[in-house]
Amino acid sequence: MKKLAVSLFLLCFYMGIGQNTDRKFELGLHYPLSTGDNFMVFAYDGLVGLDFRYQFADTELISAKLAFSVDYFNYNFIDNINGHAFVLKPKLIGEFNLNSLPQFKPYVSVGYSVFTTSVDAANGNLIFVDTDASFQLNGDRFTDSQSGINWGFGAAYDLTGTFFVEVSADFIKLDLDGNTSGNRYNENIHTVNMGVGLRF
Repeated sequence: MKKLAVSLFLLCFYMGIGQNTDRKFELGLHYPLSTGDNFMVFAYDGLVGLDFRYQFADTELISAKLAFSVDYFNYNFIDNINGHAFVLKPKLIGEFNLNSLPQFKPYVSVGYSVFTTSVDAANGNLIFVDTDASFQLNGDRFTDSQSGINWGFGAAYDLTGTFFVEVSADFIKLDLDGNTSGNRYNENIHTVNMGVGLRF
C-alpha cells in the first residue's frame, strides 16, 4: 500500500510537470506542534518541518497542488535517551480561490504518511517489551516505521507576491497491527503547523 501511494504521487507529479509549462512551486518552513491525546504529545517535541508544493492545475474555484512535507521530532520521553522521528507526508492539496480576498488561501489536503523513529538502545535502562517484527534492533538503536492515511486543512496569507505565512492542521491515523491496533492513543498523530513560505 505504501509503495502504491508513493508511485501514484510521483506519477501525478511528472504528469503535472509535462502538462503545465507555467510551473508554480512553493517552498516552506514550519514548526510542527503535536496536539491531542496521543503518544506524540508525550514522547516527542517538534523541531522543524519542510514543505514542497507544485501547482499542476488551476480553476476559478480551486487550485490543485501536489505536496511533500517532512516533519522532524526529537524524542523526549526518557531522560538520557537519544532519539528522533520523521513524518513523511506526500499529499494532494485543494486550495480555494476567493475573489473577494485573493491574499487569503484556505485549503484542504489528503495523503498517505510514513512515520519513522530511531531511539538509542545502548543505554541499559531502556527496555522494550512485547515488540513486533517491525520494531527492530539495528546496532545500538531501535528503529520502527509505520504508515497511514493523513488529511488536514489550513490557510495561507500572502504578504507579498512571493512571500506568505501559513497555519495548518494535520491528522494521521497509523495502520497498526498486533496489540496496538485499535488503540487511538498509539494510532493517531495530530499536529498544528505554523510557518512561512516562498512561491516561485
